[in-house]
Amino acid sequence: MAEETAQFHPIDLSKSALIVIDMQEHFREIASELLPALTPIIAAFEQHHLPVIYTQHGHDMMSDNSMLLKWWGKEGSISRFSPDWHLMSELEPYLSIENPKIYRIESKDRYDAFLHTNLNRILRENSVESVVITGTMTNLCCETTARSAFNRDFYVYFPTDGNATLNKAMHDASILNLRYGFAQITTLDELHKVLNTL
Repeated sequence: MAEETAQFHPIDLSKSALIVIDMQEHFREIASELLPALTPIIAAFEQHHLPVIYTQHGHDMMSDNSMLLKWWGKEGSISRFSPDWHLMSELEPYLSIENPKIYRIESKDRYDAFLHTNLNRILRENSVESVVITGTMTNLCCETTARSAFNRDFYVYFPTDGNATLNKAMHDASILNLRYGFAQITTLDELHKVLNTL
């Protein structure tokens, strides 16, 4: 059995969706490094009328009794509708485009973007077969969502330069595990080249 990768296929984005996870003000210090490379791939997906789905993580501090909130505490968590909860302002031009394939999920309150949201329904209604996972944080919401997508029988592409977290060790550990059994590891440039052939 291969030590580094279990599967590799030619990249097929014809029935794909781009999931942009939690590019919020709360994560600006981490997420801002992604913007120069991430915004062109967002634009390319939009131009090809492929779904682009933005998630926003947040908690209702009055009623949420989740383990996630207990783990980080209220002071370390994102309060829904607070300034930190909003998507980064640099993404607004992409959100304001009148395109029925742009979606915004504001109910995300777990690492897994499928839980308590309509993400699975959006993907199924658009006949999506593969997903591209991007955003923050590599080892928490992005990795968890990638695993969850795989378990729902979506093929997962995970660009190394399209995800970010606190440090390289955490990032690399996630990439190693995902490559082995959950996702095809790629780059944004490779994905962009494939989109240009559609």
